[in-house]
Amino acid sequence: MTRYMRQDPELTRRKFINVAMGTTVGVGALSLLSIVGGVKPADTLTPEKRLPAKGDVLVYADAAKNGAPVALADIKEGQVVYAFPKGKVGGADVVKNGLARNQLIIAKFAEGQIKAPTDLAGTDQGIVVYSRQCMHLGCAVEVKAYPSKNLQEAAVCPCHGGVYDMTQGARVADGPPPAPLAQIPIKVIGGQVVAQGTFLSLPYDITEAEFASQKKELEKA
Repeated sequence: MTRYMRQDPELTRRKFINVAMGTTVGVGALSLLSIVGGVKPADTLTPEKRLPAKGDVLVYADAAKNGAPVALADIKEGQVVYAFPKGKVGGADVVKNGLARNQLIIAKFAEGQIKAPTDLAGTDQGIVVYSRQCMHLGCAVEVKAYPSKNLQEAAVCPCHGGVYDMTQGARVADGPPPAPLAQIPIKVIGGQVVAQGTFLSLPYDITEAEFASQKKELEKA
């Protein structure tokens, strides 16, 4: 008998097929892992990223004021205050400053100046509140005069020129935004500006399904 046995061609063929299939599966698995690894992970809804809710007190966005409630004396016609909602989440007080959409514009207008399509029931003492995040690409709007549209106090996007008329539901007065800024209904209670609910329309950077789901969660709380 010779030292070496001649290999069975059928066994050689099977070995080749098995190795080839194993390599293919391995490459496929690696490709799948690469794809999955490249997918952006879901954003965790931490307390500071939750939607504004009924009962939230509006506090200064200015970090130097350390989350203090906005003073009514600071809310004057022709001046604007930027704020975040602060409320109870899981029994703890939380400033909801984790997402740009939650930074709010507090503005005050003379009696009769605020008109539909503003939700008038969601205003108080001439005070109206909107999300500061532009509905075009999410930049923070700035409040200033916009003479070409005869607006004394408009929300103007510094990125792409979107303009919102805050006296009329933050409707789009100029530029590319596809929708008005989202309004928050408020009441003045005990000298504080208090949210009476969450955004009245879809804010920027959230899908309709996510918005509906999160509103349901607020209703349960």
